[in-house]
Order: sequence, then C-alpha cells, then structure tokens
Amino acid sequence: MRSKIALWALTIALTAALVLGFGEAIARLAHARAFSISAAQYIGWAKPDPVLGWRNNPGVHPADEGAHEPMTIFADGSRDAGTPAGAGTTVLIVGCSLAEGYGVRDDQTFAWILQRRFPQLRIHDFGVPGYGTYQSLVLLRELIGRQGVQPALVIYGFLPFHADRNVLTYSMLEAFRAFGGERFSPPHVEVRAGELVTYPPFVVPAWPLEEHSALVTLMHQADLHVRLANREKQRAQVTSLLLAQMEQVVEAAHGRLLVATLWNGGPDPETYRRVTADMRQAGIAQLDVTYAGAETRPEKILVGGTGHPGPIIHSWWADKLGQWMVEQGIAK
Repeated sequence: MRSKIALWALTIALTAALVLGFGEAIARLAHARAFSISAAQYIGWAKPDPVLGWRNNPGVHPADEGAHEPMTIFADGSRDAGTPAGAGTTVLIVGCSLAEGYGVRDDQTFAWILQRRFPQLRIHDFGVPGYGTYQSLVLLRELIGRQGVQPALVIYGFLPFHADRNVLTYSMLEAFRAFGGERFSPPHVEVRAGELVTYPPFVVPAWPLEEHSALVTLMHQADLHVRLANREKQRAQVTSLLLAQMEQVVEAAHGRLLVATLWNGGPDPETYRRVTADMRQAGIAQLDVTYAGAETRPEKILVGGTGHPGPIIHSWWADKLGQWMVEQGIAK
C-alpha cells in the first residue's frame, strides 16, 4: 500500500514538473522574461518618503539623459529657480519632472526664466519626477499647512497621464520600482460611494521563484492585471476630485490655483476632455501651454533628442505662463 502511495506521489510530482517545465519553455519562447529585482539603480535625486513614496533629495544631481546636466535641489526639496532672498509675492510650482525641469540646467527651467523676468516675485519650484495630481496635492498641503507657506499663486504643471498615476493603473505599477528594485505602489486613490479613498505607498513583493521563472512572472502579472482591472474607468473622476481639493487648499490660503497643461497629448484624450470640462464647470483656472513652436526637430527641443522637454520648450512655457500672470495682475 505504501509503495502504491509513493508511486502515486512520484507520478504527480513528475507530471507537475513536466507541465511547469513545458509552461516555462512556452513562456520563454513567447519572449517573456523572469522579473529582475537586481535591475534597480541608485537614483541620486530621490530619497524614500513614507507618505509621498519619494521626494527630491537635497544636493546637486546629474540628470540621467542628454548631457547629464546638474540639477540643484535645496534642503526644502525645491529646485533652484534663482529665487532672490527677502520678501515678495510667493509663487509655488508643483507637478512632475516636466514642472521641475528634469534634464535641463537650473537656469533653463521655466521657473528660473519666470523668476528672471519677474524679480518682484519669489518663485519656488517643487516639481518632483514621477508625481501625479495626488502626490502634488499632498505636498502642497504640507507646504501650506505644516510649513506655513502663503502663496499668491500655485501653478500645477498638469499632464493627462497624471490621471493614470492617481489611480495606479497596471501600466503605472509596472513602471514604478522601489529603491530596492521591487515593484512599487505609489500613494494613490480610488472613488468609493463618491468619496476619495487614499492608499499609502508600499512595495509589491515578488512571488516565490519569480526572479528565476518567466512563467511565474507571467502568472503574477496576470494576477496584478485582475487586481487593478477597471482602474482606468475612474481616472477622470478621481483626477477632477483631486483638482477640486487642490483648489480648496489654495483658496483657504488666500491664493489662486492655475492648472497649466504642459502637454495635452497622450493615449486617452477622452479622460483629458472630461477633466478639463470638469475644471471649467468648477471654475478652476486652466491654461494649455503645450509647445507649438516652429522648431520641431527632436534633437533641438528634447533633452538628448529623446528625453524631457529642452530649453526651447521651457522658454515657450515661460512666455505663455508669464503672459497669463501679467494679464491676471499677478506679475508686472
């Protein structure tokens, strides 16, 4: 009897091994690859944060594209915008890497150009690479609430794909990595019964053997697809609710909010149309400053020809934003 049980167990084990081996071979023939944690790289400009996931790391850090221009980050996490000391009307800039000016020199960002053009202002650039609307909102609350900053104007550099970051779609999860190389879930939100539900940042552990098996990696990816299904349906509603909260935060500080669309492109134009319509209905000031200049060669307008917007685009943004600020009586 024992020999039969042992034989039966051995048969099952061998069959399972054959099935898994066959599945692994098929997965690799389909060009699937095992998940790699060791691919993590040191990112000098960023440091971990338990609330925001990461924030700017003080110091001078070279960009990882183009000419690797140095980017100066102050102790408060802001990018050097050439802001003079002393009193003056405060303008805050929040958003992602485009708002920060990733890849260009300090004196080439639109924040620096605006500061040079309007020396009576005190412009502070708190853009952080990778941030969406939610993280920018949390940072803004920190600056105004805990640090007591009283901005006359807050410029949020908006891009349509921030909506994906806000709800953490599957593609966004696969794009983010923790400092140790694991998949990383940034802080994000969902809508339940019309209310925003927030989630803190956390590491998504790899499954057992995932670093060695393309099949296990595919299985984990399929599981994540299921868990994050339907996130896209909430993108517009979530982003509109977050922008409404951003407006409330700024108004409570007796300031004004401008949602400046730095680039209006992306794979989901319907979400962008819905969000902009919601902003109009809510009375939120918005300005589309998408570059439309005569120079279109990538090597001239993008960092390294393929990276972030270069100095020509930043100058365009500064012109459009500066004109709006003068028209609104914020700058002279």
